[in-house]
Amino acid sequence: MPVIALVGHSGSGKTLLAEQVTAAAVARGLRVAYVKHAPHGFEPGRPDSNSERVREAGADPVVVVGRNGSIELTGGDGDPLPQLLGGLRGDVVLLEGFSSSTWPKVRVTAAGKAPREVADPVVLEVVRHGPRCSDEDVASVLALLEDARVARGTDLASVTADGEEVPLRGFANQVVASTLRGLTSSLRGVDDPAQLRVEVRRHRSR
Repeated sequence: MPVIALVGHSGSGKTLLAEQVTAAAVARGLRVAYVKHAPHGFEPGRPDSNSERVREAGADPVVVVGRNGSIELTGGDGDPLPQLLGGLRGDVVLLEGFSSSTWPKVRVTAAGKAPREVADPVVLEVVRHGPRCSDEDVASVLALLEDARVARGTDLASVTADGEEVPLRGFANQVVASTLRGLTSSLRGVDDPAQLRVEVRRHRSR
């Protein structure tokens, strides 16, 4: 999934841009996963919280990463465990914060203010002049996500059982591929590989 981080000073308009981009992407039929960095902690379920605003704009799932590695999964209905096991299932991922990460960044700055110093790469500068970000800026972020999505392509999964290939199509392919990526993404030495090969053998006790 293509990932873009929205970074900037507090009050610059990061959440506004996340809301607008999410709503526009959902209107195009895309599923948006949203992850917010809350280094000072967060209040679960607060109606006026930034994460709740982006959830209402259509993001699903919504994850808040707080102090001590705390995570809140607020998007979607039903049992959240499949989402956690399968990683973030979405067509695109918006991060808010994470300014020291290596993800591509859109830096948001309020007009008249100095931009925040962040780690490279910064792929787009957005200057907010009013209460909302401009339609042109929203379209530019969407174009970045769509270009990255097309360039990345779709994961193709294959499964063999006792030497016989098991056909995977549509939803089954998506579930297997996203689950394997999600389960292995946190392993040391696994950094978005082009190919994953996992083999499971049943141990039969005598």
